[in-house]
Amino acid sequence: MKYRYIVLIILTPMILLAILPFLIWQFKPPMERVIQVIDKTVPKDDYREHLGLFWVLDHEKVKDDKGDYYQKDEDYFGYDPLTQEEDTGLTIPENVDLIYVADTYGIYTEDLQGKPTGERSKLLYGGLTIFDWNKIMAAKKPDITLILEFNSIASPTDDITRKIVEQEMGFEWSGWIGRHFQDLSSDEIPPWLKRNYEKQYNKEWAFDGDGITFVHESDRVMVLSEKDIDGRVDLKWTEEGFEHYPSVIDSHYDYWFDIITPDADMTVEAEYIIDFTATGKQKLEEQGLPDVFPAIIHQPEERKYYFAGDFADIAVDYNSKWYLPSMFYSIYSFFQPDEVFFWENYIPMMEQILEESDSDADKDLR
Repeated sequence: MKYRYIVLIILTPMILLAILPFLIWQFKPPMERVIQVIDKTVPKDDYREHLGLFWVLDHEKVKDDKGDYYQKDEDYFGYDPLTQEEDTGLTIPENVDLIYVADTYGIYTEDLQGKPTGERSKLLYGGLTIFDWNKIMAAKKPDITLILEFNSIASPTDDITRKIVEQEMGFEWSGWIGRHFQDLSSDEIPPWLKRNYEKQYNKEWAFDGDGITFVHESDRVMVLSEKDIDGRVDLKWTEEGFEHYPSVIDSHYDYWFDIITPDADMTVEAEYIIDFTATGKQKLEEQGLPDVFPAIIHQPEERKYYFAGDFADIAVDYNSKWYLPSMFYSIYSFFQPDEVFFWENYIPMMEQILEESDSDADKDLR
């Protein structure tokens, strides 16, 4: 019998320690924020393109002005994969605190297939329209936070709207996007990318191993293989970035990003750093590209951000109803290596932005 007591004495603190993060979350006071999310790329009910954002909202216990938690399948403007209905006529609440444009790439016929092949197909819905943007800018005041993410202004957004957005957001897109692949011979490489390469260079796609693919909006392709790079894509924070987000750390970034040039008044808070060899740098120079790419830019006075990466896109809806200091996020990233950036950087960054995004607080100060 006494052994049972000994086991109980040993296990009780361990059990309490295990459930403590979930208890802390239950007693953590909620945060009220009025948030408008725009995501026109929701072909499936996994809500992948804005899933990371809604995970953070739930994790931080963010509620709307009616006292309700935000729901990933309801609280966004875009396409409903269950009813296959399209949202039209964007309306932004007058008391909005944060506007987040997650993705506007759209819905294509191929997306609605049971097992998409990755081929390009006919556009059904998508693109950031000038009407959307005019509504966003009409709602945007100095105390309202505006975030645009990768694929917000690329195709199928028209050139005129794109140029207006670039001018008002403080950057210029080069037309290039890129992505690191651990194996260039894997099925992860989109079929259209291989096909465009073979057509452009008149030779078969024969790459394998580590590499980065770059694709221009004109369909030009550039591939940097192991002889052109050494290692992966690293997201490294600048001095301004570390000052703004005290809990972030440098990490790998393994998904799509775009190459932009920020205006002089934009603060570069993070950069993509890649160890290019001499041949890799030469290939970049031939296309007029730099060898360091801005990842996160910010205009502090106007509260404008551009994320040059598919940051809110995560593959799995992890449990969010727990709370621990941000230093523990690295433990989670160890068990989900494909989501290292999400755990070690996106979450603490968005926590800080949400904390700062209370427009009513600014009104009280004035």
